[in-house]
Amino acid sequence: MKYHNVKLDSEAFFRLRVMDAYSRMKPQNVRSLCKTFGISKSWFYKWKKRYNPRNLTSLKSLSRKPNKLASTNWSVVVEVCEWKRNNPRKSQYYLYQEWIRAGRVPPCSPKTIYNWWKRRNLIITRHRRQRIKSRLLNRAKLPGELFQMDTKFLPGKKYQYTAIDVVSKWRYLRVYPKLNQENTIDFVNRLLAEAGKKRITVTLIQTDNGHEFQADFENYLKQLNIAIQHTWIHTPDQNGVVERSHRTDEEEFYQETEIDYTDLEDINTKLNLWLEKYNTKRLHFSLNYQTPEEYLNKNKVSTI
Repeated sequence: MKYHNVKLDSEAFFRLRVMDAYSRMKPQNVRSLCKTFGISKSWFYKWKKRYNPRNLTSLKSLSRKPNKLASTNWSVVVEVCEWKRNNPRKSQYYLYQEWIRAGRVPPCSPKTIYNWWKRRNLIITRHRRQRIKSRLLNRAKLPGELFQMDTKFLPGKKYQYTAIDVVSKWRYLRVYPKLNQENTIDFVNRLLAEAGKKRITVTLIQTDNGHEFQADFENYLKQLNIAIQHTWIHTPDQNGVVERSHRTDEEEFYQETEIDYTDLEDINTKLNLWLEKYNTKRLHFSLNYQTPEEYLNKNKVSTI
């Protein structure tokens, strides 16, 4: 609309009405005026400061465009998107932390990285099933207070034994040709030897109710003064830490590595390389983007 040959939009015309009403008020009462027009006093004083009766364009909306637009080098966008294609399971926060640890100044925020990926359909959407909450059996505070142990079935009738400390996320893995209590006891012996090198004393082991974790295994742990507890039946979320680590193994190791499942020695050799990367190089969100080794060295907590 035009007013005195000056074209004003609806917002500018509303401001003009406010200023005109204010000039006609006797006595002038800003509080009453703002209540009548439904505006705040801070906005009124901003408009009043800008208002020039001889230049009605002073009431027009100002541009919200920033004075300086931050521009990112296109090579950075290409690098970030290529990194996502090579690491589809990693998040923008993981990449951001990698830049910081490498001494590199991040050229943008994690949100910007996510937006670049989303525009190029690089975000993997996962189906999240609703889980039934169950009471946890133990809340550990120090490394070694609670180890979760489980097995993972592999092709060629091979079985991966996994033990993980729920506090530091440090873990030990080994593959066996059979799933029995004899191999379980052998695995625990190897676990205790490796944990001892990290000054971790295992005081409690939690397992499911599989046949490989029954009487002989329980009696052996009693001889070592290590407590054992079993999860409830049909409640794998109580062993959620080790279950989640198995998904990481599947996504970042087994799907990315060529393995001869008929050669047990070859499996364990490659698994040891992956285990070293997991404990010493892979960043963990639950540890504030530290590795398990860094967490243990930083806290230096020993139960020996």
